Amino acid sequence: MKTKTHFAFRIDIWVDTGNSIVEHVAGVDDFEVAEATYRAAVVRWPRARITLRQGIRVVRSRRLKHRSMQRGVIHDNRLKSEN
Repeated sequence: MKTKTHFAFRIDIWVDTGNSIVEHVAGVDDFEVAEATYRAAVVRWPRARITLRQGIRVVRSRRLKHRSMQRGVIHDNRLKSEN
């Protein structure tokens, strides 16, 4: 059996500038599993810039508000799909 390499959702950690991916955390086909994986990654790497994407669409994004903030105060952007 061939190993699957393309999934509906992906969770990635980005460099601070957001220009490139530092690490691909997971690829998942099920949305609920993808969301749980995203939440676990946010807990595991609290200062990292992490995204949950479906193709090029960003479903969830977590990044530092300001690079100079102490202890990495972070917010969670929940982007609404445009209809």
